[in-house]
Amino acid sequence: MFDRNATQAAIIAALRDQARARPDEPVRRAVAGRILVAVAGSRVGLCANVAGSVFDPPAGASLRGLLGGLDLIGLDHGPACLAVAAASALLPPPDVSVRKAQDLVWAHGAGKHVAVVGHFPFVEKMGADFASFSVLELSPRPGDLPACEAARVLPSARVVAVTASALANGTLGGLLEMCAPDAFVLLVGPSAPFASCLFDFGIDVIAGSLVRDAGAVLDGVAAGLHWRALSGVTAVCVARDDHVKKIR
Repeated sequence: MFDRNATQAAIIAALRDQARARPDEPVRRAVAGRILVAVAGSRVGLCANVAGSVFDPPAGASLRGLLGGLDLIGLDHGPACLAVAAASALLPPPDVSVRKAQDLVWAHGAGKHVAVVGHFPFVEKMGADFASFSVLELSPRPGDLPACEAARVLPSARVVAVTASALANGTLGGLLEMCAPDAFVLLVGPSAPFASCLFDFGIDVIAGSLVRDAGAVLDGVAAGLHWRALSGVTAVCVARDDHVKKIR
């Protein structure tokens, strides 16, 4: 049975509260492709499809109504994905920077121990400038470490980039608990909602997605495209105000 730790439960509760504080909207369209899930109100929210298969989202829902799936994170991946995407659709992005997550990892990781949870495309270009570089992955590729090594690797890492799909699959809380209190932590990927409450759990930068062409993105998600193949979406970063205090 899925064991939700205290940090994971607190993250879910905080995200639910912040999203519910926004005015409700009808779901204009929801699609679950092979790779991503998208939910559209006046904005579009995205989430990695951690369910692993295409499914049909319920019809006639509201954005707040889909948030009930947050309680199913780690238990029923379909509703959980829709809930995370709905939260993203409800929460407007604050002032954002188009600086890429990998640039921040490079800038703050030079000479330090760096760990990345999730095999992002940018990891292929990294490593030489760091004291050590570890990539943790559920399905390891050559050079990766299995995800079960997180408890050994993360406590000593000074810069940690965590895939935002960990929010949808229920592992984010446990991963954040393993990070050192003064580590520079980024939550990276289309599943990352621009929820300021996430900064309360040790995250310094939210590197998520800003959808600029709803139709193109929804059609691309329905067609099973990866995030990088979508048109009408931009990667953006939001940093908590005091994150510079943790950069040494």
